[in-house]
Amino acid sequence: MAEARCLMLPLAPELRVQLSSLVIEAEVRDAQSFWDAGHHRLFTRHRLQVFSVLKGQAADTTGLVLLTEGGRLGLDQQILTNTLQLVPGQRGVLFLAPAAWPGLPGAGHLLTAVGSQQGFIEVNPTDGTAAEPFRTYPALDAAFYQRLAGLTGQPRQLLQPLPVLRSAAKPAGTLAPLVTGLSPLSLPAGVGAVLTINGSGFGSSRGTGFVEFRNADDGGSTRVKARDTDYLVWTDTRIQVRVPSAASGGHPAGSGQVRVTTDGQLQAESLVPLTVIYALTNVESTDGTILQRPNHVAQNASGGISFQLGPNFGAAPTAAWQRALVSWRCNTGMNWDGAAGPSNAIADDGVNVVAFDQGAQLPTLVLGRTTSYYRGCYAPDGTVVFWVKELDMQFDDAANFQFGPGNAINPQIDFETVAVHELGHAHQLGHLILPGAVMHYAVARGQNARTLSAASDIAGGRQVLRVRSFRNLGCGGPALLPAPLTALAASVVAGAATLTWTTRDECFLSSFVVERSAGLDTTGWQRVGTVVARPPAAQYSFTDAQPPAGLHYYRLRLVRPDGSLDNAAPVLLSSEGAIASIFPNPVTGDFLQFQYPAVAAGIVTFRVYDELGRLVRAVNLNVSAGLSLRSFDVIGVRPGLYLLRWQDSQGGTGSQKFMRE
Repeated sequence: MAEARCLMLPLAPELRVQLSSLVIEAEVRDAQSFWDAGHHRLFTRHRLQVFSVLKGQAADTTGLVLLTEGGRLGLDQQILTNTLQLVPGQRGVLFLAPAAWPGLPGAGHLLTAVGSQQGFIEVNPTDGTAAEPFRTYPALDAAFYQRLAGLTGQPRQLLQPLPVLRSAAKPAGTLAPLVTGLSPLSLPAGVGAVLTINGSGFGSSRGTGFVEFRNADDGGSTRVKARDTDYLVWTDTRIQVRVPSAASGGHPAGSGQVRVTTDGQLQAESLVPLTVIYALTNVESTDGTILQRPNHVAQNASGGISFQLGPNFGAAPTAAWQRALVSWRCNTGMNWDGAAGPSNAIADDGVNVVAFDQGAQLPTLVLGRTTSYYRGCYAPDGTVVFWVKELDMQFDDAANFQFGPGNAINPQIDFETVAVHELGHAHQLGHLILPGAVMHYAVARGQNARTLSAASDIAGGRQVLRVRSFRNLGCGGPALLPAPLTALAASVVAGAATLTWTTRDECFLSSFVVERSAGLDTTGWQRVGTVVARPPAAQYSFTDAQPPAGLHYYRLRLVRPDGSLDNAAPVLLSSEGAIASIFPNPVTGDFLQFQYPAVAAGIVTFRVYDELGRLVRAVNLNVSAGLSLRSFDVIGVRPGLYLLRWQDSQGGTGSQKFMRE
């Protein structure tokens, strides 16, 4: 049965040539992202150094421009699944055609790759092999060019010599390296997990050496290099390297043999394979200095994420997609839902749309894809946090989908299977080379793989949520509530602290635990009560009749059927009620702490004035809706009496005096 690799079907070589107006051999010189005219979509402009022409005529051989979808610009990013991404230094054969996207400067003269990823045959500079998503080549040699000329009807025109490939030949008198073992043999990618490679002959230092993993996006047909920042130890007998999910070219490391190339360009491959059990999406800053796992934020009134299913998304695909969504929600606690919406538009517009395409909006033989829109923000401590601001999904309206609930048979493609997979990308999981897992890179016609793998899909999804998305990270928006929660609030009435919460469609839930912090640092917690779940949905409350004085955090923990716990983000309560106040006052340390009851999430400007009315400190801080605790340093502020004034983004103002000791 023919495979669909993440909703991409093989593009026949003769059709690819037929759809191309220009076929060239070139190297990517640079990458520069930009917005379209409506500021809805990011594109990336690449200049190409052309070495040979295989079809058509190249108007510019030193700066030919190629466009790809998605990109990074400032703190904004857009990443599309199964869509070509290029980085400077890549070299190979490109099959190009005029770009048809509206709203771009220079429309009519712009080029893009035919079939997106399938429009690029990339050369591996280490060994001279070449590959595209469905085919590999031992080399781009005379026989390759002859076969291609037979399709184009045009002989190869060499314009300038190709870059010399680095030789992996063994220098005389040099002992070949040897990999004797890997430890451990199973690891996740993109979480900082460290692989130890044991052996000999690696060299006393890394130099220009590198470690390669199998590329999970193409099933291991090609290899990807670890990033420079991933290497921790390199000695003659041992290498320690992090397993990346955004390796060279942005691809995740997958299961398979690991290969070491030394500074002298000698190679050794492990005899046993590494198993990558899950891969978490990593987002890189524009300048390449930050590589981070993005978090989701709550976008709706239920503390979760809502999708809008477009008007062209009929009843059968809607039912299949909803079943896929419930599968994730009831296995990882991802808080999302979906309902009919008014638009089929795939754009950065603040709406999470699921729709079919109209005409040729998707690249040739791409049956569907997920777009993740990321935004970066500055947390109060000055660090950058990348978060998921929007998610869109688009499917090919001409594909031979089977919508269920019965199983697909060859040549059908099971829609629920691919919906579960694409929702995994929305969950911020990458591809695997792991048959049986939903995030495996390929699905066959007639294959029905709707069940999430506990060891990979579910484990990876829970890791995303528990480490990132269920936590308040300082900016971007409030943390997701763990499903099936839909609301969580806390208040102090008559000296008693009360937590209230609601649920819907209860699944993946046994009970609740209520805890109180030992202090303000949230590192120590005391259990103050438990509440039994009451499915299918309920309103709950718990009262701590004798809370300690001052500020304390409370947190609600969901006990899952396997005994594990998911934590809702802590809520701050004060025995004095929800009032704006400095805590403690006088200020004795280097930081002024301030409890602030915000009507809505936003930015609050704080200004400190001395007794003469002179401004001595000003700072802008993000706050979440409800009572929150924020702090800023007063280092260098002399002892004395001061006035703190504040103004929030909703127009609220106030002031309070404090002493600095």
